[in-house]
Amino acid sequence: MIGYLRGQVVRSTGDQAVVETGGVGYLVSVPATAREKVCRVGATVELHIHTQVREDQLALFGFTTPAELELFEMLIQVDGVGPKAGLAILSAAGLETLKRAILAGDANPVRRASGVGPRTAQKVIIDLRPKLEAESALAALPAPAASGDGEVAAQVEAALRGLGFGAPEAKQGLKAIDWSANPTAQEALTRALQALGRER
Repeated sequence: MIGYLRGQVVRSTGDQAVVETGGVGYLVSVPATAREKVCRVGATVELHIHTQVREDQLALFGFTTPAELELFEMLIQVDGVGPKAGLAILSAAGLETLKRAILAGDANPVRRASGVGPRTAQKVIIDLRPKLEAESALAALPAPAASGDGEVAAQVEAALRGLGFGAPEAKQGLKAIDWSANPTAQEALTRALQALGRER
Protein backbone atom coordinates (compact mmCIF):
# COMPACT_ATOMS: atom_id res chain seq x y z
CA MET A 1 0.00 0.00 0.00
CA ILE A 2 1.21 3.49 -0.83
CA GLY A 3 0.93 5.89 2.11
CA TYR A 4 3.10 8.82 1.03
CA LEU A 5 4.47 10.27 -2.19
CA ARG A 6 7.13 12.89 -2.77
CA GLY A 7 7.94 13.78 -6.34
CA GLN A 8 7.57 16.11 -9.28
CA VAL A 9 4.29 16.97 -10.98
CA VAL A 10 4.59 16.00 -14.64
CA ARG A 11 0.95 16.43 -15.61
CA SER A 12 -2.08 18.05 -13.99
CA THR A 13 -5.72 18.09 -15.11
CA GLY A 14 -8.53 19.26 -12.84
CA ASP A 15 -8.63 17.13 -9.72
CA GLN A 16 -5.89 14.72 -10.83
CA ALA A 17 -2.13 14.95 -11.17
CA VAL A 18 0.64 12.62 -12.24
CA VAL A 19 3.46 12.67 -9.69
CA GLU A 20 6.78 11.18 -10.83
CA THR A 21 9.05 9.60 -8.27
CA GLY A 22 11.79 7.06 -8.87
CA GLY A 23 11.03 6.97 -12.58
CA VAL A 24 7.36 6.01 -12.03
CA GLY A 25 4.40 8.35 -12.57
CA TYR A 26 1.51 7.96 -10.11
CA LEU A 27 -1.96 9.27 -11.01
CA VAL A 28 -3.35 10.88 -7.86
CA SER A 29 -6.80 12.40 -7.25
CA VAL A 30 -6.67 15.45 -4.97
CA PRO A 31 -9.21 17.76 -3.28
CA ALA A 32 -9.54 21.42 -4.23
CA THR A 33 -7.38 22.35 -1.23
CA ALA A 34 -4.39 20.60 -2.82
CA ARG A 35 -4.94 21.69 -6.42
CA GLU A 36 -2.97 24.93 -6.13
CA LYS A 37 0.11 22.92 -5.18
CA VAL A 38 -0.25 20.08 -7.66
CA CYS A 39 -1.48 22.05 -10.68
CA ARG A 40 1.98 23.50 -11.31
CA VAL A 41 3.85 21.18 -13.65
CA GLY A 42 7.44 20.86 -12.49
CA ALA A 43 6.62 21.56 -8.84
CA THR A 44 7.82 19.16 -6.15
CA VAL A 45 4.96 17.98 -3.96
CA GLU A 46 4.52 15.86 -0.85
CA LEU A 47 1.22 14.01 -0.58
CA HIS A 48 -0.23 11.79 2.12
CA ILE A 49 -1.93 8.96 0.26
CA HIS A 50 -5.04 6.84 0.68
CA THR A 51 -4.85 3.76 -1.55
CA GLN A 52 -8.09 2.20 -2.75
CA VAL A 53 -7.70 -1.34 -4.05
CA ARG A 54 -10.38 -3.03 -6.13
CA GLU A 55 -10.31 -6.14 -8.28
CA ASP A 56 -9.88 -4.11 -11.46
CA GLN A 57 -8.41 -0.85 -10.18
CA LEU A 58 -5.90 0.73 -7.83
CA ALA A 59 -6.71 4.38 -7.11
CA LEU A 60 -4.65 6.93 -5.17
CA PHE A 61 -6.06 9.94 -3.31
CA GLY A 62 -3.57 12.56 -2.14
CA PHE A 63 -3.70 15.17 0.62
CA THR A 64 -1.27 17.87 1.68
CA THR A 65 -1.66 17.20 5.42
CA PRO A 66 -2.19 14.09 7.58
CA ALA A 67 -5.27 15.81 9.08
CA GLU A 68 -6.93 16.02 5.66
CA LEU A 69 -6.17 12.37 4.99
CA GLU A 70 -7.57 11.38 8.39
CA LEU A 71 -10.85 13.24 7.83
CA PHE A 72 -11.15 11.79 4.31
CA GLU A 73 -10.75 8.27 5.71
CA MET A 74 -13.41 9.02 8.32
CA LEU A 75 -15.76 10.29 5.60
CA ILE A 76 -15.46 7.17 3.44
CA GLN A 77 -16.37 4.98 6.42
CA VAL A 78 -19.83 6.59 6.37
CA ASP A 79 -22.37 4.39 4.61
CA GLY A 80 -23.06 5.83 1.15
CA VAL A 81 -19.88 7.93 0.96
CA GLY A 82 -17.25 6.57 -1.41
CA PRO A 83 -13.85 8.08 -2.19
CA LYS A 84 -15.26 10.28 -4.96
CA ALA A 85 -17.93 11.74 -2.66
CA GLY A 86 -15.43 12.07 0.19
CA LEU A 87 -13.12 14.06 -2.06
CA ALA A 88 -16.04 16.23 -3.21
CA ILE A 89 -17.06 16.97 0.40
CA LEU A 90 -13.52 18.01 1.36
CA SER A 91 -13.25 20.11 -1.80
CA ALA A 92 -16.55 21.89 -1.19
CA ALA A 93 -15.89 22.85 2.42
CA GLY A 94 -12.21 22.56 3.30
CA LEU A 95 -10.81 20.85 6.39
CA GLU A 96 -11.48 23.34 9.19
CA THR A 97 -14.84 24.56 7.86
CA LEU A 98 -16.01 20.97 7.49
CA LYS A 99 -14.91 20.02 11.00
CA ARG A 100 -16.68 23.05 12.50
CA ALA A 101 -19.85 22.27 10.55
CA ILE A 102 -19.90 18.64 11.68
CA LEU A 103 -19.35 19.62 15.32
CA ALA A 104 -22.16 22.20 15.03
CA GLY A 105 -24.51 19.69 13.39
CA ASP A 106 -24.69 21.83 10.23
CA ALA A 107 -25.14 19.65 7.13
CA ASN A 108 -25.18 22.52 4.62
CA PRO A 109 -21.42 22.53 3.82
CA VAL A 110 -21.63 18.77 3.22
CA ARG A 111 -24.69 19.13 0.98
CA ARG A 112 -22.84 21.60 -1.23
CA ALA A 113 -20.61 18.78 -2.45
CA SER A 114 -21.41 17.44 -5.90
CA GLY A 115 -23.39 14.19 -5.76
CA VAL A 116 -24.17 14.36 -2.03
CA GLY A 117 -27.86 14.48 -1.12
CA PRO A 118 -29.50 15.67 2.11
CA ARG A 119 -29.86 12.16 3.54
CA THR A 120 -26.18 11.32 3.04
CA ALA A 121 -25.14 14.73 4.36
CA GLN A 122 -27.13 14.14 7.54
CA LYS A 123 -25.59 10.70 7.93
CA VAL A 124 -22.12 12.26 7.73
CA ILE A 125 -23.06 14.56 10.62
CA ILE A 126 -24.58 11.75 12.70
CA ASP A 127 -21.64 9.38 12.19
CA LEU A 128 -18.72 11.79 12.46
CA ARG A 129 -19.87 14.24 15.12
CA PRO A 130 -19.18 11.89 18.08
CA LYS A 131 -15.74 11.08 16.69
CA LEU A 132 -14.78 14.72 16.22
CA GLU A 133 -16.19 15.58 19.66
CA ALA A 134 -13.96 12.88 21.14
CA GLU A 135 -10.95 14.29 19.25
CA SER A 136 -11.70 17.81 20.48
CA ALA A 137 -12.12 16.64 24.06
CA LEU A 138 -8.77 14.86 23.98
CA ALA A 139 -7.02 17.78 22.30
CA ALA A 140 -8.19 20.08 25.07
CA LEU A 141 -6.51 17.97 27.75
CA PRO A 142 -2.92 18.59 28.83
CA ALA A 143 -0.51 15.88 27.74
CA PRO A 144 0.47 13.56 30.60
CA ALA A 145 4.05 13.73 31.85
CA ALA A 146 4.49 10.00 31.27
CA SER A 147 2.49 7.33 29.52
CA GLY A 148 0.68 4.58 31.38
CA ASP A 149 -2.78 3.23 32.13
CA GLY A 150 -3.31 5.69 34.98
CA GLU A 151 -2.61 8.75 32.87
CA VAL A 152 -4.62 7.45 29.90
CA ALA A 153 -7.54 6.55 32.16
CA ALA A 154 -7.49 10.04 33.68
CA GLN A 155 -7.47 11.58 30.20
CA VAL A 156 -10.34 9.41 29.02
CA GLU A 157 -12.41 10.08 32.14
CA ALA A 158 -11.87 13.84 31.79
CA ALA A 159 -12.80 13.66 28.09
CA LEU A 160 -15.99 11.72 28.86
CA ARG A 161 -16.97 14.24 31.53
CA GLY A 162 -16.26 17.03 29.05
CA LEU A 163 -18.64 15.36 26.58
CA GLY A 164 -21.44 15.48 29.15
CA PHE A 165 -21.28 12.03 30.73
CA GLY A 166 -21.76 11.81 34.47
CA ALA A 167 -19.22 10.24 36.81
CA PRO A 168 -21.01 6.84 36.95
CA GLU A 169 -21.19 6.67 33.13
CA ALA A 170 -17.55 7.66 32.81
CA LYS A 171 -16.56 4.87 35.22
CA GLN A 172 -18.69 2.43 33.22
CA GLY A 173 -16.92 3.49 30.03
CA LEU A 174 -13.52 2.99 31.65
CA LYS A 175 -14.47 -0.55 32.70
CA ALA A 176 -15.21 -1.45 29.07
CA ILE A 177 -11.63 -0.71 27.97
CA ASP A 178 -9.19 -3.58 27.47
CA TRP A 179 -6.23 -2.08 29.34
CA SER A 180 -4.06 -5.15 28.64
CA ALA A 181 -3.77 -3.94 25.02
CA ASN A 182 -2.04 -0.73 26.20
CA PRO A 183 -4.41 1.52 24.23
CA THR A 184 -3.64 5.13 23.41
CA ALA A 185 -5.96 7.77 24.84
CA GLN A 186 -7.77 8.02 21.49
CA GLU A 187 -8.24 4.24 21.24
CA ALA A 188 -9.41 4.02 24.85
CA LEU A 189 -11.86 6.89 24.43
CA THR A 190 -13.26 5.35 21.24
CA ARG A 191 -13.84 2.04 23.05
CA ALA A 192 -15.49 3.82 25.99
CA LEU A 193 -17.80 5.75 23.67
CA GLN A 194 -18.73 2.53 21.86
CA ALA A 195 -19.64 0.95 25.18
CA LEU A 196 -21.72 3.98 26.11
CA GLY A 197 -23.57 3.92 22.82
CA ARG A 198 -22.15 7.10 21.35
CA GLU A 199 -20.41 5.47 18.38
CA ARG A 200 -22.08 3.47 15.64
